Amino acid sequence: MLHKNINYSFHLDINNWKVQQLGLLLITDLSFIFLHLLFAHTRFISDYAFSLEAEMGYSEFFQYVKEYWIALLLIFLAIRNRSFLYLSWSFLFFYLLLDDSLQIHEKLGLYISNQFNFIPLFNLRSEDFGEIIVSGLACLIFGSMILLGYRFGNRLSRNVSKSLIKLLLLLAFCGVGVDMVHTIFNNSLMETLLIVVEDGGELIVMSLIAYFVFSVSDYSPSKNHKLLRI
Repeated sequence: MLHKNINYSFHLDINNWKVQQLGLLLITDLSFIFLHLLFAHTRFISDYAFSLEAEMGYSEFFQYVKEYWIALLLIFLAIRNRSFLYLSWSFLFFYLLLDDSLQIHEKLGLYISNQFNFIPLFNLRSEDFGEIIVSGLACLIFGSMILLGYRFGNRLSRNVSKSLIKLLLLLAFCGVGVDMVHTIFNNSLMETLLIVVEDGGELIVMSLIAYFVFSVSDYSPSKNHKLLRI
């Protein structure tokens, strides 16, 4: 049984070897951003796979790997702790992996917009509204599972969930909010900035989530680190 004085919030331990892993993830993310800028604004790189916007591009494959790791680690946590809450989170990240790799919300969004004849509005395409509906349904399904698991979860898993929610909101801001703004601007400089914030931001946030979940999977009440709150 965990001691009542244990701090359940998770942090960034500046002396922990795992921070080196986070550093490697972030350096790789920044490298992909730099390579995208070289592709977009120079002649040094001509392969479109280096673009942050490229479907099945190099940076996107790296994102798939992180999502896969996160989902597996959450399954490990679910089995180890017999927790439906962690299992629900793992389902969510497996969905994100499938959605990113198979373009689920784009394809279903296009199908829905065609079926209901959505009208473009506010510089948004008709399929954008279909994508919002699909993403909203996914949030409802997985959100309900997580909420149910949260109700019966222990204090540790609840605090983990609170941190994951904050990180996912940041991910949604990059992937959804900035994406919607991106459709409005045609200026090349602004478009470049928005691509970096949207796709590059998603890379960085997912690395933070991967580090966080790995830290949770390695967490033990007996550890006594000097920690910096994320």
